[in-house]
Amino acid sequence: MKTTQNGKARVMRAARGRLGMTQLDLARKVGCSESQITKIETGRATPEQSLKEAIARELGIQTWEVGV
Repeated sequence: MKTTQNGKARVMRAARGRLGMTQLDLARKVGCSESQITKIETGRATPEQSLKEAIARELGIQTWEVGV
């Protein structure tokens, strides 16, 4: 299944919302900056595989649903 960047951003935001987590909360849990999470969600940055895996794990989503 192919998901567009907008779709991936929606998945990430929805998952954060279900968990009551802000971008800052997520950033702290995965060891990056809040601005990096913002850039990933808006398609302005492509995270390294290890960061994709950490975000997916924290949000309970699939790795392919994170970032570009």
